[in-house]
Amino acid sequence: MSKHLLREISENIVKGDSIRTKQLVEQALEEFTPEVVIKEGLIPGMETVSARFQSCEFCLVDVVVAADAMQKGVQILKEKCRKEKAFAPKGRVVIGTVEGDIHDLGKNIVAVTLEGAGYEVVDLGVDVSPTQFVKAIAKFQPDLVCISALLTVTMLRMEDVIEAIKEAGLREQVKIIVGGAPVTQSFADKIGADAYVEYGTNVVYKADELLKKKGRRVALIQLPSILKEKHQEIFRKLFDFTPTFLDQNNRVILQGEELPECCRECREWNYEHNAEKTVVYSCPGGLSIIEARIEGDSIKLGKIICGPFLVETPGKVCVCAPGAKKVSSLELEKIAIFTQMIAEQIQIESREKLLQVQLEDQREILIRALKFQEELKNALNEARYRSLQSQVNPHFLFNSLNSLARLAMLEEAEKTEKFAYALSRILRYILRNIKSTVRIAEEIEIIRDYLFIQQVRFTDRLSVHLRIDEHIYDGLMPCMVLQPLVENAVVHGLEPLEREGMLEVSGERKGELVFFEIKDNGVGMSSDKLREISQLKISRSGRGHTTGLGLFNVHQRLQHYFGSNSGLEIQSQQNKGTSVKVFFPYIPQ
Repeated sequence: MSKHLLREISENIVKGDSIRTKQLVEQALEEFTPEVVIKEGLIPGMETVSARFQSCEFCLVDVVVAADAMQKGVQILKEKCRKEKAFAPKGRVVIGTVEGDIHDLGKNIVAVTLEGAGYEVVDLGVDVSPTQFVKAIAKFQPDLVCISALLTVTMLRMEDVIEAIKEAGLREQVKIIVGGAPVTQSFADKIGADAYVEYGTNVVYKADELLKKKGRRVALIQLPSILKEKHQEIFRKLFDFTPTFLDQNNRVILQGEELPECCRECREWNYEHNAEKTVVYSCPGGLSIIEARIEGDSIKLGKIICGPFLVETPGKVCVCAPGAKKVSSLELEKIAIFTQMIAEQIQIESREKLLQVQLEDQREILIRALKFQEELKNALNEARYRSLQSQVNPHFLFNSLNSLARLAMLEEAEKTEKFAYALSRILRYILRNIKSTVRIAEEIEIIRDYLFIQQVRFTDRLSVHLRIDEHIYDGLMPCMVLQPLVENAVVHGLEPLEREGMLEVSGERKGELVFFEIKDNGVGMSSDKLREISQLKISRSGRGHTTGLGLFNVHQRLQHYFGSNSGLEIQSQQNKGTSVKVFFPYIPQ
């Protein structure tokens, strides 16, 4: 019955039944840990959805609905982990999905898995900029940073995040784990990440491994810098002997009395615990050695070796070390207690030294963060200045075009008048609406104006067909989404043609979604070029032909306004043409 419950969770994710999935996850948590529910319930369900999508059995809407069902289950798991967290965390993790990507399913799986394994998780959410990652690291001081991306388009932003962390001087403070559907081990190595996780549920092993290495590095740095001659001198003054100090690998830091060769090879040593971290070894001949461990935050830093001592015991004579210091049993016990006290004092000094180093690091981080913030402020002021500069010429051009249109009307140049007004309307539309949403009808009118201008340019070489369902006109969409796609079709697809070019723009509503298709019979694209576009090897500046908005910007704007329930799909064949499809939710004005 138990395993059947996990299978039923998977089946309901495939069906997209979020209510039933939520109920089943709540039931499963009465028998299983969150990690088991994820690995054997949620993940298999989404794997089935992914396989059906790749085989074209599922469409994108089916994937979105299934992901929403899984999200409901993940939320229940996160709430349970937070309620049951009554222990000191193993470490602190900052996690987020990179800028431009609003997918949080994989990120949430990683977060809930880490929380269930005993980590404190600071979730920055989705669409997280490099600056936000840097600020979170400076504020929360995490041990690990997990960076997620679902899209090939946004995966490249991971490198920007790591570079920003380096520039802020924080790279040595954290270990970085990357993951997501398009990410590979080679990509992780290339951008300088410390680890790559293919499946979210495997993240705990990587996190534990990275933190273990980090702890060992701190231990190696601290002890040699703490131990001084004074630690040996105090033994010489009180007990007239010199102890030996070793590091965690039994390498000598400060040399003291040496144990004779025959004693080192002797197998008849016995030991007894005088205290929790102090051991006294004794041999049948009456020699004794004291060994005290030095630890810091459960990490072995090293140890102190005192002796050999010749304990005055009737009937026992050691011929191996006749020159060993003679002590009574009571004196030996005093030395053992004092040695443990010194070990504890060194541990305190170690913590103080570590705290001092951390404070110095914090100071350096703060200085770098302030410098980074000042640079960002200067960059913002420069951007504002350039933005103001860039608006002067367009406004001047807009006013000049209106004057030209009026002059053409007076001279009865009807086509020139129409051309000038069309161009001025496009310019006014861009200046007024570039950051806002508009009615679909407005975007369509701008496309009509743009295509009129292009038909004037191409004379009889361009045939245009617009088939737009008027019932979608009152829906809302981001400004300048369709126009750049139409412009790409004309400039890159049809302009190089020697024959007549044909462009079709269609739009309709299907259920709760609006679908647009921009189709041309132009030169098309090779499979390599399509692959480059899918991997965003096209210019990341997003520069189009005239508008400054390329495919990357169009994709980002759709994701920003509508989330994962929107997208842009491209199909093309060389010398046959290109089809670009856009879909997003219908939202009435």
